[in-house]
Amino acid sequence: MRILGLGGSHHDFCACLVQDGRVVSAVEEERLTRKKAAFGLGPRLQRCLAADYVLAEADASPGDVDLIVANDLLNRVYALRFKDRVTWIGHHLSHAASTFYTSPFERSAVLVMDGRGSEITRNGERFGETITFYTGDGSGLRVVRALHGRLGTAARRLDDTYEDSIGGMYEAVSKAIGFFTSGGMGAPGKTMGLAPYGTARYVKEVAELYHLDDGEFRQSTRQLNRLLALIAQELKRAGNAEAQDEVRADVAYAVQAATEHVVLELARWLHARTGARTLCLAGGVALNSVTNFKILQETPFEELHIVPAAGDHGTALGAALHATYGQGHGSWIPSPEAFSPYLGRLYTETEMRAALATHGDRLRVSRPDDLFVHVAEELAAGAVTGWFQGRSEIGPRALGNRSILADPRRPDMKDRINAKVKHREPFRPFAPVVLEERQGEFFTSEVPTPYMLLVPAVREEKQKVVPAVTHVDGSARLQTVTAELNPKLHGLLTAFDKVTGVPVLLNTSFNDNEEPIVETAQEAVRCFLSTGMDLLVLGDFVVRKAAAS
Repeated sequence: MRILGLGGSHHDFCACLVQDGRVVSAVEEERLTRKKAAFGLGPRLQRCLAADYVLAEADASPGDVDLIVANDLLNRVYALRFKDRVTWIGHHLSHAASTFYTSPFERSAVLVMDGRGSEITRNGERFGETITFYTGDGSGLRVVRALHGRLGTAARRLDDTYEDSIGGMYEAVSKAIGFFTSGGMGAPGKTMGLAPYGTARYVKEVAELYHLDDGEFRQSTRQLNRLLALIAQELKRAGNAEAQDEVRADVAYAVQAATEHVVLELARWLHARTGARTLCLAGGVALNSVTNFKILQETPFEELHIVPAAGDHGTALGAALHATYGQGHGSWIPSPEAFSPYLGRLYTETEMRAALATHGDRLRVSRPDDLFVHVAEELAAGAVTGWFQGRSEIGPRALGNRSILADPRRPDMKDRINAKVKHREPFRPFAPVVLEERQGEFFTSEVPTPYMLLVPAVREEKQKVVPAVTHVDGSARLQTVTAELNPKLHGLLTAFDKVTGVPVLLNTSFNDNEEPIVETAQEAVRCFLSTGMDLLVLGDFVVRKAAAS
């Protein structure tokens, strides 16, 4: 039984293939088109390259697929080549399935929060999903409560905003303080990174511009517009650039505080309603890793699972898994092994050699006997290293197969990588990756976080040991690693620990600013040559730039 899932909305298009209940492959369209979030592709969208990619992993063609499933918020152009073969399901249902059916839980509460979901019409007005509560078990997913926000504008635009949307508010505020992607979408991740630099100056005013009661978040178009007007007024009043930056930081602090307050209350309501011990999260709001960790700290839920592709880039995975387990094509039994996010294709040594040969005169290539020790010593000596291994990971976070790695002990490393490699804002932090069995020595959490979706604190006595991955407030967006899930990254961390006594590395995505994460060996070499990286590890090959003549 082969099931092809297609996902996305008007951005973050993706495809996934599930065969006989096993996820064979999943990839985002952006990795193949090299256009961030696959946004604004126009007619090229109908190529649906991700579908061909995942089918190739099973040596299959579209004709070999038994079922094609997509969420109904997806731009229909993306599914055009499959015509009337597509079965459409709800957007939030695809999110819920993506996280529940990748969890280790037999039964769980599920919470989906994003900017906008599937549309419905009431009395001639358009509404969209904003927050949906579910329970999940072997019999499927069931809605506990669904909140729909009214469309706030009369025009049909890609950036239409719905009322009663916590994700919509966060993105609108991100845009208002100047955080956009190259395609013009909001960049909430930047807001989350800036928030710790701010103060509580606007917390009370933001809190007065929404209503929260008994598991319902409500915010009218008028309230959101008042919030945006407040931001514009404060930025104008600030005058000089330094004062404006302070306003932006304080606004980021306030919207982050509001989001935490809302999500925690929603989680408490869902726990009270279901009595569940475990919680699964999905939707764009579930990428707010600061809030995620506070759910574990401040609500009755004992365990938490968030799918690594929590945004729209995970809806293909969810569509295919819902068709497998929610529509009677398989029986849901959670796997004893952690869900692997490494679902891209495996590039061969021949392909790596070809990528290196393309730029042969600009590279020096070696193949050390002990790769891990050699690279660990280079990292300890200060080398910023591109790390290209195995199958690419799904989702927006580099999880050790398409990563840039560096020594976290160096106080200047964060500024160095931001300026010379990533070319991005200096306030944005970098994540630590740590051996799971050693995380408690450095961080105030023993909860495994293999997908970089929780933000605990760095232990006070260790903050000076790993300053490059310690944010301004002492926190860190942590990734933990096991030998079972990622043996090569585990091996490198073990070697770095032996060399330095620190089982932690700085980990950021293998790309330049506003680029998708690299997918192929050719792209890894190109990115290495066009940025200030010192070293590239391509499979077993260690690559340096040739000295200029």
